[in-house]
Amino acid sequence: MARPFKNARYPGVSSRIKNGEVVYRYRAKGMPEVRLPGKPGEAEFEAAYEKATQGQSKKAAIIDLPGRALPKTFGHAARRLETTMEWLDFDEATQQKNVRLIERFLEMQVDPAYPLKWCDTPVEHLDADRLRTIIEGMFATNRTVAKHLLIAIKKLLWVAIEVEKWIKPQDDPSLSIRVRVAKSTKNPAWPVAIREKFEERHPIGTAARTCYALGFWLGNRRGDVAALEWDDLVSEEIELFDGSLELIEAFDFRQKKNRNRHGGREMFIPVVDKLAAALEPLDRSRGGTVLKSAYGRPFSEKSLSGMMQHWTRQAGIPDGYTLHGLRRTFGTYLAECNIQARAIMEAMGHSSMTVTDHYVREANKKRIAVDIARAINEREAKRDAMKRRATLRVVK
Repeated sequence: MARPFKNARYPGVSSRIKNGEVVYRYRAKGMPEVRLPGKPGEAEFEAAYEKATQGQSKKAAIIDLPGRALPKTFGHAARRLETTMEWLDFDEATQQKNVRLIERFLEMQVDPAYPLKWCDTPVEHLDADRLRTIIEGMFATNRTVAKHLLIAIKKLLWVAIEVEKWIKPQDDPSLSIRVRVAKSTKNPAWPVAIREKFEERHPIGTAARTCYALGFWLGNRRGDVAALEWDDLVSEEIELFDGSLELIEAFDFRQKKNRNRHGGREMFIPVVDKLAAALEPLDRSRGGTVLKSAYGRPFSEKSLSGMMQHWTRQAGIPDGYTLHGLRRTFGTYLAECNIQARAIMEAMGHSSMTVTDHYVREANKKRIAVDIARAINEREAKRDAMKRRATLRVVK
């Protein structure tokens, strides 16, 4: 009777007793069994095992696939992934990032002492222990890369489970593995004191103040701030929820993010009073972008980030307060105004509630902390008042 071979260096190998001797064989799902001569570590065993895993045995059927990937291997899954509609729906940057990570995984050796790579290994041979070893090895040096590598491998497993049905959902080795990355401290929201310092240094009418106002009161990314044009400023009659009719001035545009994927999210952002005040002295006669350099030219995304760093330094503000930080400031501001999470999501153009919920949780944490402080103060005030009162004698 066959039993699982315990040496992790040889995925797919099992052994059994035949005529008093231990014999070894290699089996892959959907492929013929291959007898392996000798014992693990011996030259003839190693050569036969390598041929079997690469589909070179006489009994193994070789199927010509794009990219010369062996059937039901991770290399096969990678080629198949690139033909799915889900993959084609990704933008080019997302595809390139995933390709790099997938290729990195495929080129890894199953065991450092042997030449077999995951590219040529059947998907069914990746178990949770091996996957954890891969991810933990990456996690020790770069947690973010470990997280994205796991996501990339999950895409290959998705092909094997949902698209090709090579393995069952319950056999997914990634189910028990999670990579948690510490919350980034980059691009923090601007506190009120920092905002006031910037406003004091850069008056209304300057490019610095215009960029600041657009970044804060529109709550959008630097690419949208740089590309925003006067033609995007519209006036529309809007019937409000209370039944009143008002003429609203708003910026109506499409976000640049995911524009190649699904056209970008359409945004309609009314101009609040402070933004209107910042825009009022600007010259609209020439049209073009709202934000212009001293030479009357648009800013690029990259140059705008550099200029914001320059402007904050001019105001004596520590490094780290960025243009993207103003977007987070807007989200924090809305949450502190007790705006509903769904409304914040729409106002900022988030694709899911995951990021939006963060703003709401942070605002609620502060409210809870204030309520606790108030309760403590009220309790202590009652105790102090009790001590000041004269002691009463109770007569039965």
